[in-house]
Amino acid sequence: DAVMTEPVPEQLDALGWRDGPGITDSRVFVRAYRPTVDGRVMWTKAGGSLPYGGRMDPLMNRPSQTEAQMREILRHLYPSLADAPISGMWTGPIDRSKNGLPRFGALSGRRDILFGYGYSGSGLVLSRMGSRMLASLALENDDEWSRAGLVAAPGRDFPPEPFRYVGGHAVRAAIARKDKLDHQGRKPDPITKYLLRYKPPSYKPT
Repeated sequence: DAVMTEPVPEQLDALGWRDGPGITDSRVFVRAYRPTVDGRVMWTKAGGSLPYGGRMDPLMNRPSQTEAQMREILRHLYPSLADAPISGMWTGPIDRSKNGLPRFGALSGRRDILFGYGYSGSGLVLSRMGSRMLASLALENDDEWSRAGLVAAPGRDFPPEPFRYVGGHAVRAAIARKDKLDHQGRKPDPITKYLLRYKPPSYKPT
């Protein structure tokens, strides 16, 4: 989920953040904040809804967080910006592979259909790298990009429904609890620690 304020340059000047850097925290369900050139603030929160059976369209028509919930996130960092007028709020999907790494390749029996997925919220870096792999595959080259370790067949190793949906929500709730407890300096309970064993790994430190 993401929110953008109307321009509030005077408030950013008062905070010394008018030309400041973007901020990202260390949560698994990461929160990020950044000022824009025209004096707005944009902030995001990962960890939205999970679709049943991979049907994403119904979930993409609305943010999973309310405006009040998103304002509370900003209030925690910059209380003076919490009541800034909102310009817009939107949402978008990310995908996760089971091992936390992306995959690129061509569908079996359909060399004209290429895929790249599993970016896990890190699309900027992986899109640039993945584009080289996909271009090499499209040109049917035999080189370092077409033979890269991330070129592989699509993974089909998540459990079937309804186990994926129920289990996904249980693990998602455990991740959110762990994020909250970490920022409170507290240890997770045994059930949370057990469910975290099923969290998809990541190559990014959290």
